[in-house]
Amino acid sequence: MSEKDQFPSSPGDDGNSESWLIENSPQIKAKIETECDETGLSDRISQLPDALIIQILSRLSITDVFRTTILSKHWQYFWTSIDNLVYDNEEFSRSDSSMVHKFISLTDNVLPLLSNSSIKKCSLNFVFKHENDVSYFLVIDKWLEFAVNKKVEGLCLNISYDIDAIEHDQPYSLPEVLCSSSSILKLKCQNCRILDDCILNWTSMKSLTLEGLLIRDEHIKQIMSNCPQLESFNLFGFCGLKLIDHYHPIGDWYSFEGDCCFEVVAPYVEHLTISGDFDYTEIELKDLSSLDHAKLCLCSDEFDSMDEDILIDLLVSIRCANELILSSCLSRLVISIWMMDLELNFSLSLLECRWLTISSYISKVSFPMLDKLLRSTPNLENLMIFPGIEDHSIFQDAEEYTEALELYDLLSFEENIFKVSLQNLKNVKVMPFCSGTRTSDATELDQFLKFLLEHAINLEKMVIVPKHKGCNSCSINSSQLMKCLLLFPRTSISAVISLGPITQNVFDTL
Repeated sequence: MSEKDQFPSSPGDDGNSESWLIENSPQIKAKIETECDETGLSDRISQLPDALIIQILSRLSITDVFRTTILSKHWQYFWTSIDNLVYDNEEFSRSDSSMVHKFISLTDNVLPLLSNSSIKKCSLNFVFKHENDVSYFLVIDKWLEFAVNKKVEGLCLNISYDIDAIEHDQPYSLPEVLCSSSSILKLKCQNCRILDDCILNWTSMKSLTLEGLLIRDEHIKQIMSNCPQLESFNLFGFCGLKLIDHYHPIGDWYSFEGDCCFEVVAPYVEHLTISGDFDYTEIELKDLSSLDHAKLCLCSDEFDSMDEDILIDLLVSIRCANELILSSCLSRLVISIWMMDLELNFSLSLLECRWLTISSYISKVSFPMLDKLLRSTPNLENLMIFPGIEDHSIFQDAEEYTEALELYDLLSFEENIFKVSLQNLKNVKVMPFCSGTRTSDATELDQFLKFLLEHAINLEKMVIVPKHKGCNSCSINSSQLMKCLLLFPRTSISAVISLGPITQNVFDTL
């Protein structure tokens, strides 16, 4: 059976998909001819090497690529040599169903005419419209089968719905031909499901990202056993999972986000990211003996819903990481631990990290947090502090900590931390808080940074970075802080204080 036979006209196709495309395309040809006539310039794009033109076309959506056939005879067949497929019906999904049918028909007619024997990348962004009980699942199956038969190496599958497909038990299921592809190196899949009886066997897979997915423990086991080349594994917004057991020595990156209850066993993983809303979620990290980089960016609408014992266990489990990034939720946990310590003599296990990034608004409440956290990082060389949006309410509102703060000895903080615990500290980067309702956190931040200048004997750099460009509040805060610090004596003769460039807050994207 020929490829053309595999792509019969789709339902609703009246045979005019090509004319519809041209009618709905921009007047590219007329525009080019008009501009050339008015300016006297030649068509420079057509003078580019054919191979370069094909590379450019390979980055366009399949509908836009086909539209170039009307430019001239020279352009008539370039599109047949593209090695990237980009499907995107998002524009047409906002139209009536007839437009969607014509998009599907056009794609069905175009695919068999592609001459390349292989496809490097395939990107499919498809919005399912549930109208009159029409399903497009078989259409997607057909397009994915075509890509797999063309030995596709990179696949990005983004399925979305005009209704809640998960709620209505109608998510798109990955076809078996895709789940056993030996050519795929990189797969990113969103808002789909893997059937219970499906066997995952991606022997060449190096990077796998699954988002909004219904997935089972058995599938995770298959990924770990049948993907020997896997190096990067990311999970977002998943459900149905209880165990991640990862023992093959090549993979070095884990990242997941979602509402779930599971444990992780990954002795060869070097990079770990846990982020997102984990209300009422249990996470247990078993074996992370090779961990080098850990990022815990948890958030919660209701802090009490996050079990403190679970969060404490998370910190203990990642203590071997060389680089550690903690969100304000973890910072608040440390404050709670400090309050427990007043009565129970409870303390954090020593962390081995040399690079620590935390989200913390510097205030009276945050001093005990910094005290407890920095006591636990005796090897620390690099410290970065970024305020998050939620940090202001957490660290500025001291009412719930009033009684404990009265017992806190600031002098002990200075003596025990800066004279003993931070002798290895070399680099500090701080972003002052910026708010339309509060000009500066200068008092507490000044005090904290002066402690550093006075006692960090090996300090080399202290950089103040503003958050916003052209912001009057950021400018005032940073300049006043710089002026104050430059006049303050430093213990380290090599310490340099500088104003850094506008910097992206690493916690803003969470």
